[in-house]
Amino acid sequence: MTEGPASPLTRGLRWLRTVPTTISLCLLFSLVFAAEWYVWTRLGRAAFVEFFVATREPSLGWLLAPLAHLPTDFRHLASSVVQLLLFGGIVERRLGRRQFLGLVVVSGIATTAAQVASYAVIGVGGRPVGTLGASGIVLAMTALVVVDSVRYRLATGEWHGDATWVWVLLGGFVVGQAVFGLVNLAYGTARVGVVGHLTGVVIGLAFGLVRPTRSVLYSRGEAR
Repeated sequence: MTEGPASPLTRGLRWLRTVPTTISLCLLFSLVFAAEWYVWTRLGRAAFVEFFVATREPSLGWLLAPLAHLPTDFRHLASSVVQLLLFGGIVERRLGRRQFLGLVVVSGIATTAAQVASYAVIGVGGRPVGTLGASGIVLAMTALVVVDSVRYRLATGEWHGDATWVWVLLGGFVVGQAVFGLVNLAYGTARVGVVGHLTGVVIGLAFGLVRPTRSVLYSRGEAR
């Protein structure tokens, strides 16, 4: 007897087993979020800022800010986890664990530093200001998938997998939103870390563009 084709759910679960580092990072986001919520509700805002927010002054917050999310908004965490599973998993398969983790560290630190530096440049008040959020990491992953997939398509005339074009369109939309944030920044209506977001996009695009063509062509594809 021949076995029928696996269901989409089965294929998805099989694919998730191939990206353990991505899943571990999602779990780390969740653990940090739980710690944030505890500190916010039990110890207060000052303690929360000290541990989870990167400000102009050196603090413990610089260690966890790139992994943190707003403790009062679960949707912030959920969006990062979903986007990381979609795009981070693809990046892990194409780059391998070491380069994947390297991209996480570089994008996390760089996007946080860029956002904090922007506050100093534009002279945001005299009050303590800072930033937090894993959006920079996730956007770097997303931008990398877009440019890497397009390079593969241009070189071979096909996509990595049957659904790759969907991720390219979705990723392009997400990246476009981050770039559009410049308009809000110019008009002073930005409510998110636009500079950090753009830095993440630039890192992802740059990494995708400098990858050797051989690496692009022989990277692992998506689940079929």
